Amino acid sequence: MKESLRRLINTKFLVGTWICFHALIITAFLASITVRGFNIDANFFNMLPDSTLGAAMGKADEKLSDNMEKSIFVLAGHEDFAKAREAAETAFNSLKDSDNFASISLYAENSAITEIEDFVAPYRWALLSEENINLLSTEEGAAEFVQNSLAQVYGSFTLTSLSNLAEDPFLLDETNTQNFLASIQEASTALSAKDGVLASQYDGKWYVMIRATLSEKGAAVASKTNGVATIYRVCEPLEKDGLRFVYSGTPFHSHKSSTSAISEISIISTISLSVVVIMLLLVFNSVVPLFASVMSVLISMGAAFCATMAIYGEIHVITLVLGTSLIGSCIDYSLHYFVNWKGHPNLTKTSSIRSHLLKGLFLSMLSTEICYIQLAFAPFGILKQMGIFSSIGILSSFLSVVCIYPLFPMPKNEKRVIKALKFYKTSPFKKHPKASIVFSASMIAIFAVIIALHYRDLKIENDLYKLYTFEGRVKEDQDLCSAITKYAPEGWFIIYGDTEEELLQNEEKICREIDKIQNKGYLATSRFRPSLEKQARSKAAAKNLLPFAREQFAMLGYEESDYTAFLANLEKAMSKEISPKAELPSSVKAISDMLWLGEIDGKYYSIVLPVTLSPEEEYTRIANECGSAYYENKWKDFGLGLDHLTRLIIMFFCIAYAVILIVLKRFYTWKQTAKIASLPISCVLFIVSVFLLLGKSIEFFSLTGIILVFGLGLDYIIYMIENMKREKAENAGLDEEQEKTESKLEPFAIALSFLTTAISFGALAFSTFVPVHTIGLAITLGLIAAFVCTMI
Repeated sequence: MKESLRRLINTKFLVGTWICFHALIITAFLASITVRGFNIDANFFNMLPDSTLGAAMGKADEKLSDNMEKSIFVLAGHEDFAKAREAAETAFNSLKDSDNFASISLYAENSAITEIEDFVAPYRWALLSEENINLLSTEEGAAEFVQNSLAQVYGSFTLTSLSNLAEDPFLLDETNTQNFLASIQEASTALSAKDGVLASQYDGKWYVMIRATLSEKGAAVASKTNGVATIYRVCEPLEKDGLRFVYSGTPFHSHKSSTSAISEISIISTISLSVVVIMLLLVFNSVVPLFASVMSVLISMGAAFCATMAIYGEIHVITLVLGTSLIGSCIDYSLHYFVNWKGHPNLTKTSSIRSHLLKGLFLSMLSTEICYIQLAFAPFGILKQMGIFSSIGILSSFLSVVCIYPLFPMPKNEKRVIKALKFYKTSPFKKHPKASIVFSASMIAIFAVIIALHYRDLKIENDLYKLYTFEGRVKEDQDLCSAITKYAPEGWFIIYGDTEEELLQNEEKICREIDKIQNKGYLATSRFRPSLEKQARSKAAAKNLLPFAREQFAMLGYEESDYTAFLANLEKAMSKEISPKAELPSSVKAISDMLWLGEIDGKYYSIVLPVTLSPEEEYTRIANECGSAYYENKWKDFGLGLDHLTRLIIMFFCIAYAVILIVLKRFYTWKQTAKIASLPISCVLFIVSVFLLLGKSIEFFSLTGIILVFGLGLDYIIYMIENMKREKAENAGLDEEQEKTESKLEPFAIALSFLTTAISFGALAFSTFVPVHTIGLAITLGLIAAFVCTMI
């Protein structure tokens, strides 16, 4: 009676623990999506590490990247300009009212010249370009400037109005407006205004541009109604009769990678679950293991998803792709339970099965959790998510087996037979331990020889260009758009200063150096809002025009009184200066808002963005020589970040290795611990050897696979050692046939576990996305090595 009561209380406690664990996760998930929404991230750049530039510089870089990653170009192309323009207008009219776009434009801004002229007029003396400042610094240059202004007045065309010549006899407004427009044009695309739109002719076709910036809603690539999907829906039906749309921008790449990833999730999950279902039916010939195992996997993945969303407020699609591998990992516990449930002759109660397996399951779960949970402390969002997703999924599966599975009734004695067990052959090394030693030593020697022969290729290398393969229509469009627009920024200068004035001066110093190696092609706020120091130099240079003022007024047909009035107002006009907070014309403000990053952690930051390419070494030299600046190539910076994380992964591996061995030593002898310790080394040697033979580098994602397989692979040898310890104690009273069957159960369960896990991760190795492929391949190779080592 007391025993039954104690068992009932124990069962209720375990079931309550399982319910509370999952209820807590669901509650946290619901609270999170209520506050932060339901966010699935598929941005390619967000799966890369943070900037290596330090906190403040990293924030500056992140702000610019966020702006650039929402910018897109859509070009309508046709041999007939009128048809290209008509298609662009049709698409624009369908898209302009969508809340997927923070801004969208097609037409060249006719009001830009007037707006710029209104802005520069009050500050005409302070806005001269560096070229004009140098020209006016000499008497001959000033005389040339005066002659040019007269020629413009009496010429056939000027951009600005001539109605205020009495205030501006040297046409400084015209000069400054032209400089503003030239700066905008030089720093943007190669397209120019034609019939009210931006257009360019390339390879026999006219291309008309639509420019847009996605809103937060439009940038949500996991949504089926995001900005990119909306553009495709509008533009694709128009592609007929020789019309072709060209799409360019990071959002199009993110959209492709997200749809591919989601498709791969479906395929990988379907294949993995299908294979697992078939295996369970063939092995157990019962719906109970099938139902329990599938439900356990689904609950584990659901718990992992909810926990990750609750903690981080979003989940990356790469986390979901890798999360499908939990199908194989989580079902390991189920397989060990139901192999004994179905075929162990000496275990007649479900509670006995739990007790029989508990230590092995717990140590297996603990070793895996130690590996996974470390990833949650990495300074990298994807690793953090993978760590939480996998550790919660594994823990949920463990609790399901320990707390819920004993509630399922035992099968009838006559049905407690695993027919597939007769096809399992005991390892030949079991009866020949010396042969296993020779075999193991030989394999390790082979791996060592391979590594020695290819040691020159053994290097940690993170080449970001290999992570995402531009292919198909996306690649064609990207290359074509770059050729049409001549707009291909690969890096930028991050400038900083203690004050806004110092920041502008530092910008101008960088710009002067860029001008020495190229005549145009960069964006900078100081081109439109110069520093006070440059404004002072502009005014000083402009004063060299004053000796020509009386003659200029006479040549323009003005009276002496007009000249006198000009001089009377000159001091006030000269005193006006543009502050760093001055509101710029709308045609320039969008550029400045992207480049001017403002105050971050006590310093002021801005960006100078070259849009035409020069040797990167030149840009780096300029940044180093000018000081207070850093030239960043985004792709190379990500590579450096991955290099740092690769070293971190190696450190994690060593820590996990030490911690797990310390924990296991408390449960096993030195000899048994030594056997366990040899397994990760064998796995690493095998993975590295195969990667070298395949010509693959050892980099961040392969090392991530190594640390993950470390935790998974240890399960096999822990189960096997536990089985060896139990065999003598539990075989008492069994006949020879039963003893033979019982000795096969654990190796058979390990073999099934290996197959299911290898199938899950092996499916990842067929992914078209390089990081997922690399992790899947590394883990699959590691699992093969772990399984073989365990068997021998």
